[in-house]
Amino acid sequence: MPIAHVNGIEIKYEVHGSGAPLVLAHGYSGSLEMWREQVPGLSSKYRLVIYDTRGHGKSTAPADMHAYSIERDYAGDQLALMDHLGISQSYVGGLSMGGMIAQEFVCQHPERVAALLLFDTGPGGAPRDAAMAARFEQFRAMMATAARTKGMGAVLEMMRANAGAGIGLGAKGQLPDSVRRHLRGMAEMSIDGYLSGARAMQAWRGTMDRLSAITAPTLVVVGERDGLLGPSRAMHAQIAGSRFVLVRDSGHGTNMWRPRAFERATLDFLADVDAGRAVAGEFAV
Repeated sequence: MPIAHVNGIEIKYEVHGSGAPLVLAHGYSGSLEMWREQVPGLSSKYRLVIYDTRGHGKSTAPADMHAYSIERDYAGDQLALMDHLGISQSYVGGLSMGGMIAQEFVCQHPERVAALLLFDTGPGGAPRDAAMAARFEQFRAMMATAARTKGMGAVLEMMRANAGAGIGLGAKGQLPDSVRRHLRGMAEMSIDGYLSGARAMQAWRGTMDRLSAITAPTLVVVGERDGLLGPSRAMHAQIAGSRFVLVRDSGHGTNMWRPRAFERATLDFLADVDAGRAVAGEFAV
């Protein structure tokens, strides 16, 4: 697997196919393997770049928790990776935390983004519901304690016991194989990366006050059972001319729950962008 030495760390990445570049960032606690089922389809049309974000997969996981910031580090790593690959402008997207990275990236570097793809993600910022915020913080603290004292296996058991920590993973025994593979992969994740990534998302200022400035054609995709359905709709409402696609019978991680529907929604959107057609609208698949 190729390595990019950027920002004092090693980023592992893969490039597939040719054509207009499409750079995708995976979700929290995942890796570039999250996109494995989409590689053949997406790379048949585009130069697909997938990579392990810092603290994830085979990329470096700094021990210093302050080395993880959505604004500075994650977005900065993607910029450096694109420079490393000689990509001046790209279709840019991401899922969950990767979608946060994509949002921050387009806000900081709009000239580098030809189109924006936001999958199962939200605009960040502090939750408006104080009680919900308190419950989330309590659960996050429990997960951190479990990770440090018992390892990532204990974290997985807590997630299963809490139905995917409220993000629509579903009950035990009802998960697609790809979701199960993702959860098994978490067992090998760096504890420093796991805890620091969560801290980075919590500390992120968010984009709700910046979304209206986005002019790149934008796709917003979310599963109907995803806890981020509401935030996804809010983002769609703020980004003029964006396309919203609801994926039925899907929890968090639409590319894993319904990979072919996800792929079709993505390729249809990019085909319209390539052809210069308007992308606005709301659809369900």
